[in-house]
Amino acid sequence: MSIEVQYRDRAKELLAKGEVKLVIGYGGGSTPNRRRPVFASSPEEVDRLVLDSLCIANLSGYLVTEGLLSDEKKVAVFLRPEGIRSINILAAENQLNADQVVILGFETAGSDIRPLEGGNVLDFSEFIVTLSENRVVSDSDPVIDKLENMSAQERFSFWQDEFSKCIKCYACRQACPMCYCRRCIVDCNQPQWINTSAHTLGNFEWNIIRAFHLAGRCVECGNCDRACPVNIPLRLVNRRMAVEALNSFDHFAGLSVTQEPVLASFKKDDTETFIL
Repeated sequence: MSIEVQYRDRAKELLAKGEVKLVIGYGGGSTPNRRRPVFASSPEEVDRLVLDSLCIANLSGYLVTEGLLSDEKKVAVFLRPEGIRSINILAAENQLNADQVVILGFETAGSDIRPLEGGNVLDFSEFIVTLSENRVVSDSDPVIDKLENMSAQERFSFWQDEFSKCIKCYACRQACPMCYCRRCIVDCNQPQWINTSAHTLGNFEWNIIRAFHLAGRCVECGNCDRACPVNIPLRLVNRRMAVEALNSFDHFAGLSVTQEPVLASFKKDDTETFIL
């Protein structure tokens, strides 16, 4: 029996027994190589679900949809490792009750899919710890290597060119599980903190402030990259912030439901090397 069939059967069982009110998974997209979110509320609807190597989107952000978990009923969701880390962060930041989330975990390696054993976020604690211990902060990526070898002025020029493409559609914000604010800073106009026009200053303000808000919180799922219609490599900014959080504070985002946000906690023995 394939993993896809196993997970479908599990999803049908959860719905049939009333253990969950909804299953959030993946379905066929607009093209053969794309997948889109599917929301199944009955066993019959589960047949729409697919599970393969193209299922890469982090679906955890749908769990903070206003009112979804307010009735205290459970919701099942298909999650890769970075999605499980997102649940930890959202729980630590009091955005959801992790006990209401039934996780259908899996990971991919090329075209292979491997199921992850567990159902509650706590079941994956050891797996996430192992993930953090094996974390490589300088992944082999030609663009990252190129940026690391640039001078500060060259990097500034690189991002100036990239951010000049921004059309202020905010697709990155909508796709990110960590951007859950009911009213974003860019929606505030009294006072107006960020210029809403798609020009150099406004684009820098938006992208840099968003990166700062994700510091120590980004799980590098790549939702923002894939959502960007002009292909700005947003993952590189967030990757750099993740590396800094790891190197400076030994902070691996999404380690547990009790992990304190790196920018909202204080240690007396902090070397404060981040202060310029």
